[in-house]
Amino acid sequence: MNLFALVLLSRAVYSLMWFFTAPVLPAVLRDFEVDPAQAGLLPAVFIIGAAVTQIPASYLGALYGHDKVAGLGMVIFGASSILLSLSPGWIWLLLFRALGGVGAGLFFSTAGAVLVALRPNAVGSALGWYNASFNIGAFAGYYWGFAAAVLGWRAALAAPGALSIALGTLLLRGRGLRSPASISRGAVAYGLASFPFWGAVYAANNLTATWLHLFRNLSEGVAGAISSAAMVSGFFGGLLGRLYDRLRRRHVLLLGAPLVSTLVYLAIPGAPLWATPLLVFLYGMSFNAYITSVYAAASRRAENPASALAIINIVNMALGLHFSYAFSWLMTQSPEYPWHMLSLLTFISALSTYIVANRLKIY
Repeated sequence: MNLFALVLLSRAVYSLMWFFTAPVLPAVLRDFEVDPAQAGLLPAVFIIGAAVTQIPASYLGALYGHDKVAGLGMVIFGASSILLSLSPGWIWLLLFRALGGVGAGLFFSTAGAVLVALRPNAVGSALGWYNASFNIGAFAGYYWGFAAAVLGWRAALAAPGALSIALGTLLLRGRGLRSPASISRGAVAYGLASFPFWGAVYAANNLTATWLHLFRNLSEGVAGAISSAAMVSGFFGGLLGRLYDRLRRRHVLLLGAPLVSTLVYLAIPGAPLWATPLLVFLYGMSFNAYITSVYAAASRRAENPASALAIINIVNMALGLHFSYAFSWLMTQSPEYPWHMLSLLTFISALSTYIVANRLKIY
């Protein structure tokens, strides 16, 4: 298997393990007798684990090879998946999920830097396929509720771990793609502009299934399947990345996409059930177009693409993870409140990105 394909396959398994907790979370809460208001802690601790390794990962990748550091991340992530299945209680589950975040943090920016190095003249397309692979794996993750119904949630969480470890081992045997060990300060602006939209989508992706289960009385498997519509939209990531490479006025994607999600989030709580998958698809499509454009714009300007991706991601994680807990708390107050919050967040990103695009001349 060539390196480009290996990274994309690893990215798909990585994203499966990002989201496979979402459809089984109601069962976990029941088994451990945890209040639903604490549901947002599980995605939050994962993001904390990933955030603390973002910058070190880009530095280590520059020194020892981005492919090798990405491989180490996949091994750790896979091991954490197996440990999740052995958790004796809620606190242990949170700790093992945080460990998984550490592995995810080592993989994300370094694997992206590998693709940029392999396709320097088509950065948007390369990162578009990177995002598409993420969505393919996440799509499977949202259907993991059906696997859990057959295997039980513990076995369902353990199953992807061995594959992740195997893929990580292959990456560790790579040639060691390096870049200058520099920090991309310009990427901070991209991160500050994108974190509200990122936080909104992360909260929605992790907790929409729980919201549908609680307020629309859907089974866990069906709720997870509807949530997966956001991931289906990401299958077009390569095409959206190619569109970014070809557009002269690239700010169209950076500004229009969050405005679409602003309207979609407002519509979801009052929409008929049959329209919900379409609305979820639309917010997923708009975010995929937006974040591919942000990653590509930052990577083009950076000597070390891993550094640019890491900075954007760490800003997104540090400032955006809190919205997951806010979403779960707002659910206990009113079914509509969490969606109003997400709509406001995406509108803030639209305004912020407009300022950044004009200041950095992203056209």
